[in-house]
Amino acid sequence: MDTSIEKTTQEEKINSRNSPINLALLFISIFFSLLLLEMGLRLMGWSPMYVSPERDRFWKYDPLLGWAHQPGQEGIFETPQFRTTVRINLKGLRDREHAYERSDDSGRILVIGDSFAWGYGVEESQRFSQLLETSMGVEVINAGVSGYSTDQELLWLRNEGIKYDPDLVILVLSGNDIGDNSQQLVNTIYYKPQFVKEEGRLILIGYPVPKTGLQGKLIYYLSQRSALSYFLVQRYFNLLFVYRNFSGNFVAEGNSDNANPSNSGPSSTREPFELTQTLLHEISKIAESREARFMIVATDRWWNAPSGQTYKDFIEALHSEGFLVLDVESIPGFDPGEMLIPDDGHWNKAGHEFAAQAIMDFIKRYQLLFLPQNQDNTDYLFDRETIDR
Repeated sequence: MDTSIEKTTQEEKINSRNSPINLALLFISIFFSLLLLEMGLRLMGWSPMYVSPERDRFWKYDPLLGWAHQPGQEGIFETPQFRTTVRINLKGLRDREHAYERSDDSGRILVIGDSFAWGYGVEESQRFSQLLETSMGVEVINAGVSGYSTDQELLWLRNEGIKYDPDLVILVLSGNDIGDNSQQLVNTIYYKPQFVKEEGRLILIGYPVPKTGLQGKLIYYLSQRSALSYFLVQRYFNLLFVYRNFSGNFVAEGNSDNANPSNSGPSSTREPFELTQTLLHEISKIAESREARFMIVATDRWWNAPSGQTYKDFIEALHSEGFLVLDVESIPGFDPGEMLIPDDGHWNKAGHEFAAQAIMDFIKRYQLLFLPQNQDNTDYLFDRETIDR
């Protein structure tokens, strides 16, 4: 018998017996490596992605806006920091029912914005919008939706909000809106519409908004349960953002004969705030078309603008564009320790009271709203010294 053939046969048998063992050892090695990475990230302060409960309980898919409130939905919104009751009216607003048509000649304010307008962490009656309504004797309609960016607020105002025929539109703008206006996928899973600017015009892309596929749902699931998964997802999107900025700037600054604006995307704009400013101008035009005034209430929370650009730069840019901007948290007397929800960042009851007072002062200072004749302009929500200290 050929000993070489016999030896080869024996080696194959040994290898075939060892293959499952080697494969098992490989999987075990990978598992423990991932486990060590997971433990290391958590020790360094990283955690899985936090998903706010209101998304599952009060949101529904919307082909234009990405998500919207479920009309008529009611329930408890609870986190480790607070427990509140949420009621969505039949038109999809966290507010009492409001008719499109006015019932009297009193002023009407429409509030649009994100979670700060929505009243994240406070009761409906504690929000600045309801405090304004009570104090100023006007009707205030709160159309805030958590997570919304300026582009979604523009689309909602254009298609629904304008039906309320307001005298004043107040837009609440957070620091994360600037970056989110240039994205179609936020919070790993939620798609939203997006505008790009081409030849001076706003072009809506990503409509109808796509629903999340199986792969996206899997990534979303893992990100909620694993710090490592969430870390890798965040790094991927950060690299993608840098790549798009680089490629967009390369196209925009290259040979104009070869530049194709349709391929450059939102990053091709040279001014870091240009897209957001254009969206705000469009909102202002819609308000003016109904003879309504427009003001912005701003906060720097979760600032995510391009690297090197500061919130102060943004506020100065808005002022230079002629917008009426109230930077609430820069007002003397605003105390983050007393006016923000701990370990959260949203305004608490005291923060909404402060914001309501500041907004009311701003409205009166710039005469943005006609007040009823019986309104005493010296009435304030709380002691005047609180805001002046």
